Amino acid sequence: MTDAFRIEENAARRFATVWLSRGATGNKIAAHEIPLLGRAIRELGSRQEFKLVLVRGDGGNFCQGRLPDAPGAAPKTALEIRNRVTEAILGCYDDVRATPVPVIAVVQGEAKGFGCAFVSQCDMAIAAGDATFALPEMDHHLPPTLAISAMLHKVPPKRILHMVYTRGVISAAEALSLGILSEVAPRGTLDAAVDKTISTMLDRNRAALVGVKEYMNGTLHADAFASARLASNLLAAVLSSPRED
Repeated sequence: MTDAFRIEENAARRFATVWLSRGATGNKIAAHEIPLLGRAIRELGSRQEFKLVLVRGDGGNFCQGRLPDAPGAAPKTALEIRNRVTEAILGCYDDVRATPVPVIAVVQGEAKGFGCAFVSQCDMAIAAGDATFALPEMDHHLPPTLAISAMLHKVPPKRILHMVYTRGVISAAEALSLGILSEVAPRGTLDAAVDKTISTMLDRNRAALVGVKEYMNGTLHADAFASARLASNLLAAVLSSPRED
């Protein structure tokens, strides 16, 4: 159990929302809670009644990163670090990718460190115009290789390196141009923009939504021939299957 997030299910419209629920402290999340977040997203998206999973944050910020370990509780050996920290974070990214339906981040305020990387990993991301994004790990001489792995196929490598090395904060407009975001809403209109976007998706067949995501995931690492074959096979499977609204 964790109080790091809560789940809301909209059965009528067929989507679920995972709310990061520590708004008073920037929705920071501990390493041992991150796998719970990933599993919750994947389990919701695997249920036939849902076509989308949204991830949102309470309060003024989406997610200001990961909670530091309690004094004396930090893992000491390489194996402990891998088992308790790195695999936990990478597993969450894997769960987002493996969720059958689109996962959409809705961002306000700051998305820093893990928060920024998580937004990048989501299939789509809609942000308020005054949202900001940063990878500040090098402030502590920590190479943010896990965050880079989440962004590598979304953001040009030189721009990732610029964010990492300078530890600068970028605007929502710049995050959109880099591929971290899919949409930016003018200030004060975030909820309306989210509703408009998801409404255009929720009236589509679930199998079609799933097919698009599966193709995108499969073709990113494939050559031209494999991409074409996968495109053909997935489209044939969707078109020949009974419609599942």
